[in-house]
Order: sequence, then C-alpha cells, then structure tokens
Amino acid sequence: MAGLILLGILARPAAGQDSTFLLVSEDPARTPSPFLGNGRIGVVIPALGLGASASFVAGLYDLAPSDVPRIAAVPAWNAIAVFDGERRLDSTAITAGAVREYRQVVDMRTGTARTTYEWVNGSRRTGVAVESFVSRADSHVAAIRLDLAPRFSGRMRVRFAIAGRPPPARLPLATLPRADPGWRPADIWYPGHMVVRSRSATRVPGGARLSLTSTPEGRTLVLAQGAAVTWPSDLPGAGARTRASADSALVELSFDAVPGRTYTFTQTTAFVRPGEDAGSGAGAEAQAAAARGWDALAAENALAWRRRWETDIEVHGDPRLQRVVRSMLFYLLTSGGEGTALGIPPMGLSSAGYYGHIFWDSDTWMFPSLLVTHPDIAHALVAFRQRTLGAARANARANGYQGAMYPWEADERGQETTPHFAVQNAKMEIHVNGDVALAQWQYYLATGDSAWLAARGYPVIRETANFWVSRARLDTADGRYHIDSVVSVHEGLIGVSDDAYTNAVARKNLEIAGMASARIGKPADPRWGEVAARLHLPYDSASEYYRTYEGAPDSTLGAVTPLLSYPLGVPMSERAKRAQLQQAVRRLLAEGPGAMMGSTLLSVDAAELGDRALLDSLLPHSYEGHLRGPFLMLSETPTNDAVNFVTGAGGFLQQVIYGWTGLRLGEGGLEPAFAPLLPSRVTRLVLRNVYSRGRRYDIVVDSTGRRVVPHAPPETR
Repeated sequence: MAGLILLGILARPAAGQDSTFLLVSEDPARTPSPFLGNGRIGVVIPALGLGASASFVAGLYDLAPSDVPRIAAVPAWNAIAVFDGERRLDSTAITAGAVREYRQVVDMRTGTARTTYEWVNGSRRTGVAVESFVSRADSHVAAIRLDLAPRFSGRMRVRFAIAGRPPPARLPLATLPRADPGWRPADIWYPGHMVVRSRSATRVPGGARLSLTSTPEGRTLVLAQGAAVTWPSDLPGAGARTRASADSALVELSFDAVPGRTYTFTQTTAFVRPGEDAGSGAGAEAQAAAARGWDALAAENALAWRRRWETDIEVHGDPRLQRVVRSMLFYLLTSGGEGTALGIPPMGLSSAGYYGHIFWDSDTWMFPSLLVTHPDIAHALVAFRQRTLGAARANARANGYQGAMYPWEADERGQETTPHFAVQNAKMEIHVNGDVALAQWQYYLATGDSAWLAARGYPVIRETANFWVSRARLDTADGRYHIDSVVSVHEGLIGVSDDAYTNAVARKNLEIAGMASARIGKPADPRWGEVAARLHLPYDSASEYYRTYEGAPDSTLGAVTPLLSYPLGVPMSERAKRAQLQQAVRRLLAEGPGAMMGSTLLSVDAAELGDRALLDSLLPHSYEGHLRGPFLMLSETPTNDAVNFVTGAGGFLQQVIYGWTGLRLGEGGLEPAFAPLLPSRVTRLVLRNVYSRGRRYDIVVDSTGRRVVPHAPPETR
C-alpha cells in the first residue's frame, strides 16, 4: 500500500493551509468540471485529471462561412491515456465503479488541480495521481504530472499527445433569422475550430518532443504548441514509439510495471502565437521549461499565485461564504491576463459560452472588481476597447452615426459579431457605448494617471460622446433630446424610446467627456454639455422615481432603474432609490433571480440605504441558486446550467467592494461615500492590499466601523 499512501499524501493540503482556498470533490461523477487558467490559456480539468478536455487561448477566434466568429478550442494538450495491459483508463471506469478512494482538489492559492484515486480493473489495481497547472509565472506554459503506482506486475502503456479536434456541426448563425427555442447551450455555444497545419514527434533521451501548429478556421494566425514529455531514465523494459499524422502528434511508452514503485511522467506544453515574446518558439519554450524541472515550475507558478493572493477579500464569520468569494475572484483571475489588451467573455476561458464574444459584461460587471484588486489585469480590459477603437468608428459610420459605436458582441478585433437572429441587439442595444466610456473613466479615477487618460482613455471617451451627439434627437416642441428605438438592458424591451439606463449612461458618457477634457487641458465639444443637460430621463415626479422607459407600464418597474443608483450614480432622492429597489425586489420574488448579473448589484443599493434586513434577504438571491457542484461554478441562471458565468462573479464581488464597505470611486480614487454595512452573517470584512491612486490599502469593516490602513509607500519598504 506504499504507493496508495503516497498518492493520499499528495492530495492532502499542507499543514496550516487555509481550507477556504480549497475546492474539493470525493465524487468521480462530480459535475460540472472546474477550469484553470492564467488569463491567456484556460483548460477544463477532467474528472480523472487526464484525457483530452476543452482548452482555450484568449483572443483566438475562428471565422467560418455563415457562422459567427467563435473562440476556438485549441488542440488538446492533456490527451493522456493509460493502459494497464487489459483495459484503457477512461470515463467508463467511473460509471463502472472502478474508481476508488477518489479525491480532486482545486487549490486556488496555487492555481493547481490535483486528482488522486485507485483504478480497479479486476485483479489489476493502480494508484493514480495527476497534478496540473497553467503557469501564472510563464503565460506560455502549462504542465501536467502523472504518477502511477501499480499493485501488479505486467506491461503498461502511457500515451502523451497533442491532439486536434474535429470541426463542429455548425449553425448558420450569421444568416439565421430566428433562434430555435429548443436550443440548449451546447447546441449553439460550440467552440470554433483549429485546422492542424503541421505536426512532429521525436524521441530524445529520457523523453520525447511533440509539436503541432494550427490555424483558426477562416483566419491566418498560427498557434504553435510544443510539448516536452519526460519519464524515468530507469523505467524497466521501456519502449517508446512516436507518431505524427493527421491531427495529432504523440508518443506511446510501454514499460514493465512492478508493484511497490511509483512511476512519474511529466508533460510541459508551451503555446506561442506570432509576435509574442516567447524565445525561439513553442518547442524551445517547452524544452527550456521542462529543463527547469517539475518542482521548479510548480514553485514558480505557486509563487506567482501567492503574489496575486496578496490582494484578498477576507470574509469572517461564514467560512462557506468565504470560500465562495475566493472562488469568484479566482475564476476571474484565471480568465483575465495582464498585458493581453483583451476583454473577458461572459464564461471566461472555461468554455465557448456566448461564443467567447466580449460584451458589456467585461466593462461593467467584471472590470470594477478587478480595478481595485488587480489593476494590471483591469488595464487589459480597457486597453481592449482602446485597441479596437478603429473598428468601433467604422461600425458607427456603417450605421449612419458619428464617433464610435462599440459592438454589442465583439470578437478579438472589435468587430460586431452578434448572431443574425439577435440583429436588433447589434443595431439598438447601444448602452454598451456608455458602459465602455464609464470603464475608461473609472480607470482614470482609480489611477489618477492623466498621461494615460490623454493618450489612451480620452480618445475612447471622446468618440463615444460624439456617437451620442449624433444618435440623440432634439424635439423642438419640448426642447429635450431623446434617444429613440433602443433595446433596453432588460432585453425583452425592444424598440423603446428614452430607456432609463441607456439615456442615463449616455448622459454620464457626455459628462465624463467634459470632465476628461478639463483634466488634460483640451477644449470640450460644447455639444456634449448641451445634449447632456437636455437629454430626457423618464422621471415620474409624482412618485419621485424613474420609469423603465418613457411611457413604460407598471409591469416593467424595477427591471432596469436600480442600475441608475449604482453603478451610474444618477443623483436622486433616497425615496427614489428605495422605491426602485423595492420594485426590483418584488420582481425578484415573483419571477426568480433570472440572470445572475441582474440580482448581484441590488445589494449595493441596499447597503447604501443602510437597510441590513434587506441586505440580508438579498444576499442568498445573489449567488446561492447559481452555484453548481463542489467546485462552485456559477451558472448564468438558476435553471440553464451555463457555466462558468464569471460575469456573475464580477457583479457579486462589486457588492462586497462597493456596497458593504461604503466606498466608491471618486475624484480622490477609492473614497468613502456612505456608512459601511455588513450582512448579519459577516462579522468582519477585510479588503487586503487593494489599490487606489498608486497606493495599497487594507480596508477593514467590522462592528466598530470602517478603517482604511495605508501600506508603506514602495520606496520606504
């Protein structure tokens, strides 16, 4: 049993480790599967820890005829297979009950997945341990280690491969006029296809080198994957054969297994795209990484993750909620990468959900939570909009408007990629322009970087403001500007005029343009101020709250207007804030939470109103019905099981950062806006090492109030 004991030790956390950093399952049939990533590469962790699973590279999209661009599933780099001489280890072992002593752990502190179990095939028993990570220290590298501890004597085989995927059965979403109500997420959100261009497999002393290049269908960009496979130099009776054909490059190793020994194999894989600073290519990158050794690679990755966790959200009094909060931040970090100049899709790098397109989710729901916790990653999100400003200008011209019209759904180039059956969103769900501008301004508020604002943020803010000037209509009868024929944030409202959120975010955009001009010493376009001052908002003076849109029936109350208070900060009375929040709560109780993004921010308004009872009642609605499985994956809605919805994670974290603390982004950066308020379940909240205006702080909220504890300036440490 020595091998089994060893594998059990590998699965246990180190002494003293905070268990709320661990996501654990002891059920091999667990679902859904978690994912790991470093913001550039994401991979789904299979139940057995090995076997080909979906993997994505940020910004890699295909463009097939008649279909919309899709984030592509790259050739699988974890396509490991084990054969015990009689049977191959695969998922049928789970259904057959042949997997015993199972334990799978995602260690969020180190970004590592560990899977251990005993595989029982009649009289043949094998201890299996698999450890995987996508390196946070080297954004091009992922690694997997396999330990096999057979309890029998006999010939075993292990195969390592980089394996391409067959093309999907496509729907003509670029032309299809109607969605089928019977579609499930898997029917429509299939990943894009990578066409394999070259492959090679070569034996080297103590291992093998595999390489594969592929191109997204319909695109010219080339992804190179190189893998260095290693095995013990004293492997008894070792024999290996390599094959490079069709869509795969592989090595299959056979050896004489004896009981009492543990055999260790590693595969280190590098991913390189043209123009990336990755040495001399994927093969060389993989070989250089493998030469450092597994322990060094794992330690470097763990250190990089520990540095990320120097910024943490500590929730005292409720260990389960603490684990949930950390899981949300973790999955956001796995999907966002510093220096990428890419937004984050709604499902991050976990799947091809929503085709991997970039929505306002990236700017309005994920960005604010990253901004004060990991501003370098947040910078990538605003940089994406800056990089694609030219495409947004072209989109405005194509639709007959001035300035920049950011797409409702964007690919990595910033092109409008909305399926044809939702063309009304592409043409009319234009609030995204204001959302983009607000994120640019929030980045400036958090950093105070006027040089960045002048060179990067201001062009986006200016051009989106110019869009609103051309999009608004002046009614000479009432002297007001109106915005007609839009799709509301509440997307069932199509073709409405003076939608409350759209008009409010347009006004905010125009006001920001004036303020940004003043900050950098440029003259503001006088049209911005004129349209902002006279832009109509559907305010009901008798009841003192905003209608959903001009002339909206009472049945729509609360669908949109709580967003005016937060995140838009529209000045209004406490009565209006409370009325709109109560309307939203009534909808929530009557209809259920719906999409997670709709319920997460209501708690911010409750905290601002100082209403703990309401805050307590809203908290479970904001996440509990969306949690799936032991790895706390988030479903978009309580019923559709579309995971992992990192948009919801971003929204939930905003209620903690900008609601419970009473802090908001203002002229001085992160600053007090109202008294803090914790849910009754939480005894103490610490935002550890958060960022504002070039400094780091600990924000502590407990029964004594709020304390802001500055860290020593970097030069004095």
